[in-house]
Amino acid sequence: MLCTNFKTRIKTALREFDTYIDAHIDTALSVTTAIKNALSSPVADILTEIIPGTIDNTIRTQLVNALTKVITALSIVDSCKQYTDAGEKLQCFITQLQQHDPQLQDAILQKLASLLAGELDGNRLKQNLYDLYTQAKYTTVK
Repeated sequence: MLCTNFKTRIKTALREFDTYIDAHIDTALSVTTAIKNALSSPVADILTEIIPGTIDNTIRTQLVNALTKVITALSIVDSCKQYTDAGEKLQCFITQLQQHDPQLQDAILQKLASLLAGELDGNRLKQNLYDLYTQAKYTTVK
C-alpha cells in the first residue's frame, strides 16, 4: 500500500515537470540501459550501439559531446581521461564499470543518466533536480 502511494506520487510529480526535461531523461535512460547491456556483451561500435537510431542528428551530436564531458566528470574513471575520442572514452568507461558490483553499476549509471539529462537540457536546473527526476523516472519504469 505504501509503495503504491509512493509510486502514484512519483508519477504525479513526473507529469507536472517540464516535458522537455522528461524527453531528455528518457534519452539518457535509454543510453544508460544500452551501456548496462554492453557490460555483459561486447559490441563493435559502442556509440552506434548505445545511441538510439531514431534520434535527430543534432541531438546525437549533443549526446556524444555530453557523454564525453560526463564520463570525464565521473571520478570513478580517472584512467579514461586520457582518451579524446568519444568511442574510446566510452569503451574505457564500460571496461572500468565492469569491475564493480551490479548495485554500484546501477548507481553509477543512474548518475550518468542524470548528468546526461542535465547536459542535454543545457543545465537549466540545479543538478539535484535532474538527479531527483531521473531517479523518479527510473523507479517508475523499473
